Amino acid sequence: MHEVTFNDSRSSHQFTPPQALLPTPELYDLMVGDTMQNLATASLELAPGVTSGAVVHDNGCGTGAATAAVMHLADRAGAQITIEGTDVDAAALTIYRNTAAARGWPATASRMDSQHLSFADNTFTHSVANALLFVLPGDGVSAVQEAHRCLQPGGTLIVNSWHYVPNLAPVQTAARVTRPAGTPVPREGMDKWSDPDFLHDVVVRGGFTGDRVVLGQADVEVTTPELSQFATMLWSFIGGTSESGWLTSDIENWDAATGIVIDELRRTPGFQDLGDGRATLKFVANVAVATK
Repeated sequence: MHEVTFNDSRSSHQFTPPQALLPTPELYDLMVGDTMQNLATASLELAPGVTSGAVVHDNGCGTGAATAAVMHLADRAGAQITIEGTDVDAAALTIYRNTAAARGWPATASRMDSQHLSFADNTFTHSVANALLFVLPGDGVSAVQEAHRCLQPGGTLIVNSWHYVPNLAPVQTAARVTRPAGTPVPREGMDKWSDPDFLHDVVVRGGFTGDRVVLGQADVEVTTPELSQFATMLWSFIGGTSESGWLTSDIENWDAATGIVIDELRRTPGFQDLGDGRATLKFVANVAVATK
C-alpha cells in the first residue's frame, strides 16, 4: 500500500529538530481546525445535493471532515444515505470510526489506497475527494480513474484544490530567510494547483468527459488556534518536507522561523485578528464537479 500523508517529505534525511511536534492525526486536526470540513461543505454546495438512497465514497477520508459535511447536508435534506470512508492512515481511520459511532453516522471505513480501490465497478452515487489529489503522485490522475470506475453511471465526483492558501507562503518565507541560499523550500510545485484549469485537466485525464466537468470556486474562512501555537504546528508539519528535509541549523533558528511565520500570516489578505490570540484566515478553493 502506498502511504501518502499530509506531511510527506521529499527527503530521506531522518533528522528532526527536537522542537518539532510529532505529526499525529490528532495534532493535524487541531492545526487545521474547521478548515477541512469548511472546504468539504463549500465544495458540496456546488454539486447536486445528496438524496435518499445515495451511496457516498469519502475518498481519503482522514478523520472524517468530508463525512461530517456530507452528513450535515443530508440531515438538512432529510436524506437517508450510506457512506464508505477510505484512507491509508490507520490512526486516522481509528478516529474516523470512533467519531462515526459517537455521532451515529451511517458510515463504515476501510484502509485502502485511493489509487487502488477494492470496490466493484459502479458502486457509488457520489465520490468526494477532499484535499486529496494534490498530495498524490502523478497529480492524482490514477485516483480519479479509480473514482470514475467505482461511480455508477450518472454518479457525481466532487474534488477540490487550493486556489489560494494563506499559510503556505509564510512557511516558505521562513525557510528562505533562516536557511542557506539555494536550499529548496517546502512544497515547491504546488502553484500549478491554483489554476482551476489544471484541476479540470486532471479530472478529464482521469476519464471524465470535459463537457461533463463543471468548475467553481469557493471562499473558505478558517479560525486558527492561538497564533504562536499555530505557527509552531505549521513549521513542524511543513518545514521539513522539501528535498533538503530538516537542517541541523533549524534547531537554533526555530524561534526565528516561527516568528517569521506569524509575521507573514498577519500580512496575508483576509487576515483578521480576533483579539484572543486566534485569527481568521481566508482560503480560496477550486472545485470540480464531474458526472460520469
